[in-house]
Amino acid sequence: MATTDFSFTKSNSGPRLAEFIAFVGDRKTEQVLKSFVLEQAMPHTHVAIGGVNEAIAHLSKVERSPQFLLIDLHDSVMPLSDLGRLAEVCEPSVQVVALGGRNDVGLFRSLLKIGVRDYLVKPLTVELLKRTVNVAEGKVSPVMLARSGKTIAFAGTRGGVGTTTIALNVARHLAEDTHRRVAYVDLDLYGGAANSMLAIKSNNGLNDVLQNVHRLDPQYVERTLVAKGARLFMLSAELDYGTAGAFKPGALGRVLELLCDSFHYVILDVGSITDPLAADAFDFASRAYLIAERSVHSTRETIRRLRYIEDRDNNPPTSLLLNNPNAASAGKVDLSDFTSAVGRPPLYEIPFESKAISIAENLGEAPHEKSSNGFNYSITRIGHDLTGQPSVAERNFLQKFKFRRG
Repeated sequence: MATTDFSFTKSNSGPRLAEFIAFVGDRKTEQVLKSFVLEQAMPHTHVAIGGVNEAIAHLSKVERSPQFLLIDLHDSVMPLSDLGRLAEVCEPSVQVVALGGRNDVGLFRSLLKIGVRDYLVKPLTVELLKRTVNVAEGKVSPVMLARSGKTIAFAGTRGGVGTTTIALNVARHLAEDTHRRVAYVDLDLYGGAANSMLAIKSNNGLNDVLQNVHRLDPQYVERTLVAKGARLFMLSAELDYGTAGAFKPGALGRVLELLCDSFHYVILDVGSITDPLAADAFDFASRAYLIAERSVHSTRETIRRLRYIEDRDNNPPTSLLLNNPNAASAGKVDLSDFTSAVGRPPLYEIPFESKAISIAENLGEAPHEKSSNGFNYSITRIGHDLTGQPSVAERNFLQKFKFRRG
């Protein structure tokens, strides 16, 4: 068993246990924990390779239980029973965090019921540990049971690929067809296309809240939103070109926290992936969609941008949407070649619409149903992907519009 000890002391009655102890199943996780305890300057820690049995053997020898105990359930066939055995050698005050390799909601709920403070899914990161274990306050951050909205980021592999068109129509669908309350945040501080597509004007609300993040509250943020109907709201800016947006790092995160308290969905239109706000958007996103099209350049950028999004500590689940913003023409990358190069298939492919989408965008209206069946069907499917509606809803849509795929 390999062990990493920091100020691990002994007394006459045996070894005195560290304030933080962890038994994990692999070297990579061990290294992350070592980085975490060094960064937090925790004086008494004990990190070892092992599982429940090794933890029980170790805890049986110490005079006091730790403040925090992180245990890897990697080799546990009956995790609830194993944790019950572990509880017999721990004091009730121990704050236990379980670590596993699968995202199992049933197991998570069962662990909470028996007193485990949180359940983390590998791969473990220092940032995730910092959000879970509050060293300063000496407690594991409580699992948030209150309802909170989801932040969905949409980004494209290049300009003109249809990112705003797709994101805005998904937002419209969620607001109008599923009756969710939706906030659409256009992160292009110099004016994206979303306002024109909704036939509204920007009030520079996004720039306002970013500059005044120190005094934000829900009412302040709501006053900066521009309503488009009863359930869809826009937050945007339109700075003069050459004017720099002055705001502190992390400001967007605070804005999104407040929005998630009031809206079912917060849709983030990531204008440029190199924009400082883009990094904050992906760090806060609970889901991301990357829009690509069938060109060599877009295929290459898909690979790079997927890596950029998914290599982050937050690591939001990311889906590919393959759009056809232009009419079919020779020279497009074949779907099988695109999938082979990227390493995964697109979630959906959105068909080309010759006129309906352009007309709707210029008029600030939703695409006409009968003249844009393929596009609307794709938007409905993305909406179902987010809301978890059963596939029967898609069959009803197909029956209603007599749309055939193929």
